[in-house]
Amino acid sequence: MRTSPIALLATLIALSMVVPVGAQQPPRMPTRVTPPPSQVGVDRSREAQSVDRLNRDLDAASRRVQGDTLQNQLKRGDDQMAVDRARIERERGSATPAEQTRLRQQLDARQSEHDGWRAGKEQQQQQLEVEGLPPPPPPNEVKALPIEPR
Repeated sequence: MRTSPIALLATLIALSMVVPVGAQQPPRMPTRVTPPPSQVGVDRSREAQSVDRLNRDLDAASRRVQGDTLQNQLKRGDDQMAVDRARIERERGSATPAEQTRLRQQLDARQSEHDGWRAGKEQQQQQLEVEGLPPPPPPNEVKALPIEPR
């Protein structure tokens, strides 16, 4: 039995047009997705309270970091002043009387500059403590719908 080329070609075309059953159409997607209706009286205050608590905790942590930074700045400034004072006193020991007077004035000027700087930092620290944390917000009250008799 011999098959003609035209019959063979027709068979191939017919087989290529056959589509498997599962691949005929893509799964049907809904054209519009609507969120489920919100339930009346859902208490979302717990979510709001946790966000408020998180914000207060972040604010408190930020204030602690600022306070620690100010303390470190004060300590470094005091340490630097002590180093400067020791250096100037060392120089005064081997200086002429005129040079000693100039070094003493330099030390006094440096000390008054440091005292002004320190007073500013202490004022910043007091402001940070006085401001404190804001009071917690009032509780979120969820009012239930009134029940009507039937």
